[in-house]
Amino acid sequence: MTSSSKYHEKSSHGLDIVNKFEVVEGGYFERRIISFEHNNEARNFRLALGETRLESGHHLGATIGRGKASSEYVYLGLTIKGGEYTRYNGIPTGVGNLHIFPEGIDILYQSMGEGEWFTYAIARERLQEALNAYHSGKIKLIPQQVMTFPLKAENYEQLKTMFMDIRQMANKPGETELSEDVSRMLSTALLNSFIEAIFASESQADPIKPNSLALLHGQLIMATEQLILSGPENNLKLSDLAKATGYTLRALEFIFKNSVGMSPKNWFWNMRMNGALRDLMDAGPNVTVSDVATKWGFQYLARFSAQYRDIFGELPSKTLSRARGKNK
Repeated sequence: MTSSSKYHEKSSHGLDIVNKFEVVEGGYFERRIISFEHNNEARNFRLALGETRLESGHHLGATIGRGKASSEYVYLGLTIKGGEYTRYNGIPTGVGNLHIFPEGIDILYQSMGEGEWFTYAIARERLQEALNAYHSGKIKLIPQQVMTFPLKAENYEQLKTMFMDIRQMANKPGETELSEDVSRMLSTALLNSFIEAIFASESQADPIKPNSLALLHGQLIMATEQLILSGPENNLKLSDLAKATGYTLRALEFIFKNSVGMSPKNWFWNMRMNGALRDLMDAGPNVTVSDVATKWGFQYLARFSAQYRDIFGELPSKTLSRARGKNK
């Protein structure tokens, strides 16, 4: 790995926020629009700090996101805006909680309003060494397990302030790189602050594991999404979905409403609508609205067009026309 510290920022507006984007090396993320707002905006930035990475995301409207973490790093994540109505993998994020996400984890993110978060990505071995150096044997990272620490208010505010200061320092006009010494200093300072916050947390340094049932339900929702996407028309019937998962329709209704606040019908309708939007935005010259609607399981074109306009603020034909002009 290099010790360069380049700052990368990406902003998206309107319907463009659904475009897939890369996160820390090998990871990716894509958003879904829940309801269209003209001021929809999302920003992401990444900053390499030697062998660690700092990343942040900020969106203005209600958002669903699906992605996969890098296989090279564990992530220390903190939600700094919207934690009271944000969930990851069906589990409430909460305000002032620090989460450690393992390498390669699938992430399902849902926020019902404006949200902002940041993560610090570091190799597992280095983080474990830092934990051991502070208090040997007290905390052991658990493979493939999300660990949660409710932080004390002063530690939470310190981390949030440090992150904002680093972002401002890295985003100076005309500068694209921090020196190696500065990068090392910032990374070490962040790591030390995270370690101190973990050991000072209300959990008395014992990791708070997410409720096992909530975690299971989050995994079920992600698995059912994959099951639907693997079908020929991305539109598996709920009765077939229940049969495939071993849950009753009533149980699925309860799990979805309790985990993501939507019925399974509305959840998958939104997922398919956003899939159609993404395909129309990337469409080639011979693709039609009918082709895309059929692919995503919408049988009646007029109804699809009306529902599409209701959620995205324009007809699918307009999205397609704009895409063709852009892709010429």
